[in-house]
Amino acid sequence: MNFFEEIVAQVNKGRHPVCGDYCLSDRRLDDTVFILTDGIGSGIYANVSAIFSANRLAELYRGGVSQREAAEMAAESMHRAREEDMPFAAFSFVKLLNDGQFTIYSYEAPPPLLISDGQAAVLPQRFFTSGYETVAECTGSLQLGDTLLLCSDGVTQAGLGNGLNFGLGAEGLASYIGRHLPADGNLNRLAQQIITMTANLSGGVYADDTTVAMIHCRRAKRLTVFSGPPASRGLDAAYARRFTQVEGQAVICGSTTADIIARETGREIKMVSDSFSFGSPPEYRMNGAVMVTEGAMVLNQTLNIIDENPAGFREKTPPERLVTLMRDADVITFVLGGALNDAHGDLVFKQVGLRPRRQIINLLANRLRDMGKLVSVDEFN
Repeated sequence: MNFFEEIVAQVNKGRHPVCGDYCLSDRRLDDTVFILTDGIGSGIYANVSAIFSANRLAELYRGGVSQREAAEMAAESMHRAREEDMPFAAFSFVKLLNDGQFTIYSYEAPPPLLISDGQAAVLPQRFFTSGYETVAECTGSLQLGDTLLLCSDGVTQAGLGNGLNFGLGAEGLASYIGRHLPADGNLNRLAQQIITMTANLSGGVYADDTTVAMIHCRRAKRLTVFSGPPASRGLDAAYARRFTQVEGQAVICGSTTADIIARETGREIKMVSDSFSFGSPPEYRMNGAVMVTEGAMVLNQTLNIIDENPAGFREKTPPERLVTLMRDADVITFVLGGALNDAHGDLVFKQVGLRPRRQIINLLANRLRDMGKLVSVDEFN
């Protein structure tokens, strides 16, 4: 499965406290949307305009409006903004399917670039009118290792009036990337180099809000978490077979879950840590799983510390290790068994604040989505 990693470098114009450019991304299982908006002017008004415009595009699309129709509606509203007091922003609106196919609609924005095999090229665009405004469209496909580059006009107009009659331009940017792409392909370093270069062209200052946004196609890092036995013992074999077919890393959260998979696959479970303290649940070992531990208790503790930086973890307890695995993964699948655990309704469970397995997994899934992960919950009933 492909994963589209975003690298964004941004700097504000002059001494303004906020940037007039704004980036928004929304990953779903079917597609990834990325939007770069450039609010008119600079400072707070431009920032508000950029944020409003990006979110309106995203909401239109996720609400069922096609990508093209959303772009047309946004462009038409920008025409009204030329004469009325309403937010105005240029935009680049990208939709990427999981196979790498992409469509980009741009309005008053520099054309996108494609970086492939160490070279950069400006993507050809087709133009059409929407009301009184002109919108650009381009399509293509990202292969593994390819990168889409979007930027605000703070990049392409760098040097304007300072030796470059029309500024750097998109072709000038492509030429610069071809000469300066790091040998190790470090895109974070390239983005910062481009940002620095724009200031150098403009006499050592940032003459406009400046944003470089890259979307890099690579293999997804996948993690599958099995928790809870199936509702019927007749499903145990299929449940275990799902475990043996996992792509990427697998974690088992639940002693009964581990027993079922071990029994059905003929694999041995070994004790790693027999600690039964609340802060350090027990851990086991089984071939095919990077970690085997307790269920609801570990999942609850994982949610409690999911926002912590793993660099600060010292004890390496199962919840800490699970957080590290989740934060490192791009795609996370929870395989949730449908059997109900009567213990989850006990007063003691409620007394210590432990949520039932289904509830805690849904909360974890939502939090991980907020962190930019692709998450699915597959119920095994």
